[in-house]
Amino acid sequence: MFDWSSFGIEKKSSVDARMVSSIQKQLDLVFPDSYIDLMKYADGASPEISSFEYEDSGTCISEFFEFSDELRPPTIMWYARPQGVSNLPDRYIPIARDAGDYLICLNFNSSPPTVEILDPATHQLSLIAPSFSQFVRLWHE
Repeated sequence: MFDWSSFGIEKKSSVDARMVSSIQKQLDLVFPDSYIDLMKYADGASPEISSFEYEDSGTCISEFFEFSDELRPPTIMWYARPQGVSNLPDRYIPIARDAGDYLICLNFNSSPPTVEILDPATHQLSLIAPSFSQFVRLWHE
């Protein structure tokens, strides 16, 4: 796995195996191990080092959504609920937002889930990485 502190992420999380199991069961999917590892290390993380490029653009992560089954912003269940995000395709789960309020999503229509970014104004999706682990490897200052 990753050394999350090397990305300037402070350890703070109450996510445990029960919470992971509950959310995965409610959403009927299995999150990537590296994503679960991050949530268990720092739920709702705001990495200091998280810039990445995709297509002809670049951005950084503002925050990961809290890994909680509570229906309140900014939890993963809030964004994953029906009509949580307009025009979001089935089996896309928003896990974070970038500095411009674009949503970073896991696309569970592929295996492993790809990481894609959604422009909320145009509803255009763009591929960032073929897996969550490869997404993390893109992060730089």
